[in-house]
Amino acid sequence: YGMCSVTTAVDNMNSDPASLQNLNDIVLPAPVAWWPPAPGWYVVAVVLAVLTAWWCIRVFRHWRANAYRRAALRSFAAIKAGGMEQAQELPALLKRTALSAWPREQVAALSGAQWHAFLDGTASIKRFTANAGTLLDRLVYTEGGDSGLTAGEFDQLCEAIACWLKRHRAEAR
Repeated sequence: YGMCSVTTAVDNMNSDPASLQNLNDIVLPAPVAWWPPAPGWYVVAVVLAVLTAWWCIRVFRHWRANAYRRAALRSFAAIKAGGMEQAQELPALLKRTALSAWPREQVAALSGAQWHAFLDGTASIKRFTANAGTLLDRLVYTEGGDSGLTAGEFDQLCEAIACWLKRHRAEAR
């Protein structure tokens, strides 16, 4: 009984400290927790929240500011669907739309070449001063239910008006 403990003690003393049997397993540290995040992530979250709120407000303001444009495009679609019988409503639609986007003093008195130049200038196009403006004037000065336009002219005018309704840039009020 006593001899056994003596041999064990002797074996331990004679063992080589560089022996692989004396090595312990590597103890891995605990994994890094995902929560709570480092303070920098709170800053990133606040900045992202502020930017998202700013972007949402901007998109909403743009959408609300273009309500007149969406209404004009719906009216235009109804007039175009009505065909040549409703063509005489197109000049009034253009004027109403322009009055919704620009000050009355700037738009209300415009007619003829000045009106055509205004329409082209606000949408960066050259359709009304080229040909569509004369078609528009023919609608304004035609009496009765006859529009005075051929089907091709009506389509050309509708294309110019649709282009203006979609592309014009209103000044900020």
